[in-house]
Order: sequence, then structure tokens, then C-alpha cells
Amino acid sequence: MNRIAENSDHPALGIALMLAGIAGFAIMDATIKWLVADYHVVQVAALRSWFGLPLLCLFALRGGGLERLKTRRPAVHFGRYLLVLGLTFCFFWALSQMKLVDAIAISFAAPIFITVLSMPLLRESVGLHRWLAVGIGFVGVLVMLRPGFGVFQWAALVVLLSVGFYALLMITTRAFKNTESSASLMLYPQLGMSLTGILLAPFFWVTPDLMDLALFALAGTFGSVGVMCVTHAFRLGPAAVITPFEYSALLWATLLGYLLWDELPDGITLLGAAIVVASGLYIVYRETIRAGRPQHQLTSMSPDDTAS
Repeated sequence: MNRIAENSDHPALGIALMLAGIAGFAIMDATIKWLVADYHVVQVAALRSWFGLPLLCLFALRGGGLERLKTRRPAVHFGRYLLVLGLTFCFFWALSQMKLVDAIAISFAAPIFITVLSMPLLRESVGLHRWLAVGIGFVGVLVMLRPGFGVFQWAALVVLLSVGFYALLMITTRAFKNTESSASLMLYPQLGMSLTGILLAPFFWVTPDLMDLALFALAGTFGSVGVMCVTHAFRLGPAAVITPFEYSALLWATLLGYLLWDELPDGITLLGAAIVVASGLYIVYRETIRAGRPQHQLTSMSPDDTAS
């Protein structure tokens, strides 16, 4: 697969991998939501990291070994670990408080946050078209939050906080992609999460039975598989072709939410999600036009993907 990815353009295979990766993330999110009903979010995050780490290590080390993990910027990786820590705990906690489909729909605001932050932090120019898309996207977010209508959930703001952490994480990916390997940018934060789990999980530990242990393994495995599939997907096709299929997460979230918790999104949530998705797709299109080449680093994946 690596040789195909490096030397050829296979958009159909890229789309298939993107769909598979998003399905993996959706299964992980649903499993996490199931587990946080009985286990503290710290223990859930720790066990998910431990089970997912071996696959990520193999993925990060392929085709280069330990040489790919060398770095001269340990502070950068520590900062990225803190961002992953924040977005993981925020998103996992929010899953325990709200519908799966609502949390995933709100997380689609990630490209909007990234666009806004790229101007002051990366000094990138943001033209009128993208500012209009950002404004429309925030309208979509407000539609989903529905402040003042008696259905507002504070957990939704925690999802937005996780989106902010994720946006900063992607900004650092863009800023240091030429000096740090993709393997180190991906693996070090996850190593930090695993070590944090070793330190904190004993204070919240509840020994899981075999069935729940299998669910923890399922969450970790599907999260890592999702990372690998989505990463390869963007190597096989242009971002403008691959990115729209990220929004298949809404279909998975709706299906899993209904099957497991008898949850369905209401019309207002679907309307807001449609506005946010349209805004995100337009931002992807404008970034592709502006750069003259795919710019998937800033528009691919939502917060729960990185929490994988």
C-alpha cells in the first residue's frame, strides 16, 4: 500500500479507505459512549490508549524505523500531547452527556475553527469567500446549540472546546510538518496519553469484566485502524475528493445511536449539521483553489479522530 500511495493516484481506493476509517471512528465513539456510562472517563481514555498504541507504533515505524521518531523539538510534542489530552477528555465526557449523533455533528465545526485560527497563528491570509463560509458555519453551529430555546446542553460547549483543542493540534501539524516527521507528530502525543493513563487510571480504576475488556480492546483497535485508513486515504487522492466522505460519520452516528440507545437526531440538529457540512466543504474547496494542490492537513478528520 505504501508504494501505491507514494507513486500513484487512486481516488477510488482513497474514498474506500476514507469510508472505512470513518466507520472505524464511529464504532470507537459508540463503544466509548457505552463504556463511559459505567467507567470514569480517565479509565476509559487510558484503556483505549493502551489497546490502540501497539497498532499506532507499527504504523508510525513502518518504512524507516526509529529514525523517523528523532526530534529536536520535544517542547512541541509535549504541547501537542496536552492538546490531545484536552480534546480526548472533553469529547469522551461529552459523549456521556449527549446523543452520539449530536456530538459528532457539532464536531464538524473543526474546519471552521482551523480557518479562523490559521490567520493569527500561521499568518495565513483568509479571503472573503472563506470568511463568508466561516460565518455561515457558525450559524449552523448556533442552530445545533439552540441557545435560548430550552434545549441547550452544556455538554455541547464541551464538544466545541474539544474542537478548539483539535484545531490547535492541526495548526501545529501544519506549522511543524517540514521539521518533524508525520510519525513523530502522530505517535508522541499517544505515547503521552498512555503514560498519563498509567499515572491517573489507578485513582479511578474499576476492574472490567471480560465483556467490557473486549469493548475497550474494540475501541482502541478501531480507533487505530481509523487513523491508518484515513491517513492512507489522503495519500491516494486529492483532499477535495476525499474529504467530503468524512461526513459519512453522521450516517454511522445516526445508525449506531438508534440501534444502541434508540436515539435519533431531530430536524433542527440535521439542519444545523447540513449548514456546517456545506461550510466545511466550501472551505476545503477554497483552500484547494488557493494552494493549487491538496491541503488535507488542515481539513481532514474531526476531534474524535485525533483522540484515536
